[in-house]
This record gives sequence, structure tokens and C-alpha cells, in this order.
Amino acid sequence: MSHLLKIKEALFCCLLTLSAMLQVSAQPPSNPFDLLPRVVQTNSQDSSALTGNPFDILSGQHMARRTTQSPGFTVEKKREPLTAKQKEENYNQFVFISVLAMLIFLTLIFTIFRILIEKIWMAFLNDNLLNQLLREQAAGVTVAYLLQYLMFCFNGGLFLFLFCHYYGIEISSSNGWALTLCVTGLAGFFLLKHLLLQIVGGIFPVKKEIASYNFTIVIFNLVAGFFLVPVILFVAYVPAEMTHYALYAGLGLLLLTYLFRNLRGLFIANRFLAGHKFHFFLYLCAVEIAPFLIVIKLLLQQKGT
Repeated sequence: MSHLLKIKEALFCCLLTLSAMLQVSAQPPSNPFDLLPRVVQTNSQDSSALTGNPFDILSGQHMARRTTQSPGFTVEKKREPLTAKQKEENYNQFVFISVLAMLIFLTLIFTIFRILIEKIWMAFLNDNLLNQLLREQAAGVTVAYLLQYLMFCFNGGLFLFLFCHYYGIEISSSNGWALTLCVTGLAGFFLLKHLLLQIVGGIFPVKKEIASYNFTIVIFNLVAGFFLVPVILFVAYVPAEMTHYALYAGLGLLLLTYLFRNLRGLFIANRFLAGHKFHFFLYLCAVEIAPFLIVIKLLLQQKGT
């Protein structure tokens, strides 16, 4: 009897435990850390209407994506175009950096190649000294000449960039890209010219004269690069009403250098002019005159657009 009574008590305890577990599982879990949702009072007025705070959240509304249509917000703001004053400030800063780079480059070249620069200047003035310098440089293109030629291309491109800006010829909306186009365009033009002369010297029996004329172009371009330094400084920093005088002075100086170079070229080709006048005329039209006319036409078309 005692064992039967213990079995009944054990069964009764199991039934009580099972019933308690069923009741607990039927109820929702009550976590003391759960956050109860705030009861929305539909009858209350919006606080934003009273305070005028645009950051207040209106009741019954979802958090929509705020755009420029939402009052007090400018989330999706388009980039505004630069004003004329801002463009002029950017242009002045860019010119200052370019001129500073030009002066630093010029200082380094004068410091390192001062003796060679003196020889180049004497060769510019005297034809015999130019031939002597050509014989000294017969080994090929040296670093000194290459660096000075790069300086000429940069100074010439910068002068062209200032010229186009003054006359409203927009090569590119970016100042850096416009200057890059001017510099690379000038460098590409003279590179093609030197290559063309080399081809002519290889085809016709005028290799010696072509080499002399090629070197003459190099010397005169180097001197023109030095001439352009004060011209660029005047164009960049003289008062606006005097800028066109500085531009005309620079163009006049370049024109005189160009005419002087062609005169020296005539002395080199003197013995060929009598028997090859037609070929010489074709060369002048195709190589000397036509490229300038093409560049002028392109600039005028760019100004018209």
C-alpha cells in the first residue's frame, strides 16, 4: 500500500508540473526589457505646428525620403555652375601656379646649363658659331637641349593659353586641360616638323643642309622660349587695359624671331634656290605657312562656338 501511495503522489506531481508548463507556454513571453510602443494620441495636435521645428516627426506619417521638396531640407542639391567671379579667381590661381612653375624651371636650367645657354645665345646671333655648336652636338640629342626644348614648349603653350583666354577663345572648360592641349599641340607640331625634315633629308641629297636647318630651328626655339618669360609675366600681371599691348609685343617678338630664323634658313639653302625654286615654294606653303593658317582657323572657329 505504501508503494502504491508513493506512485500516486508521483503521478499527481507530474500532472501538476505538466499543467503548469502548458499554461506558461500558452502565454506570450513577458521580457522586462521589451519597449512598449507609444500610444498614438489621435486627438492631440502636432507639436511641429506649434513649435515650427522641421525636425519634428508628424504622427501617423512614415519616415519618407527627404528631398528638396521637404521644407527645411536640401538633401539632393545639384551642383551649381560657377559664377564669373569664381571662374576668374580659379583662373588667376591657375596662372599663378603655372608662372611659378615656369620660373622654377627657368632657374634650374640657368643654374645647371649656364655655359650652354651662353653658347646658344651666341649661335643665335652668329651663323658660324651655330655651325660650330652643331659640330659639338653631332653626337645626338642631349638632356640639356631636351630640357630647354620642353621649357620652350611649356612657355609657348602658356602664352597661347593666356592669348586665348584674353580673347575669349575657350579651348576647354578646365584650365589645366586647356593648358595641356596648348603645350602638347605646340610640341606635337614641332615634333612633326622635325620628323618631316628628317624624311626630306633622307630622300633627297640635302642631308647636311637639312641637319643644319633642323638645328637652327632648335636654337631659335630655345631663344624664343627665353624671350617668352618676360612676355608671359607682363601678360599675366599688367593691368587689364594694358594686356593687349603685352600680347602684341609678344607676338611681334615671336614674329621677328621667326623671320630671322627663315633668313638664316635661306642662307643654308642658298645653293639650292636657283635650281629648285618650285620645290622651295612648295615647302614654304606646306610646312611654314599652312600650319599657321590652320591653327588660326581652328581658333577662330572655337571662338565662334
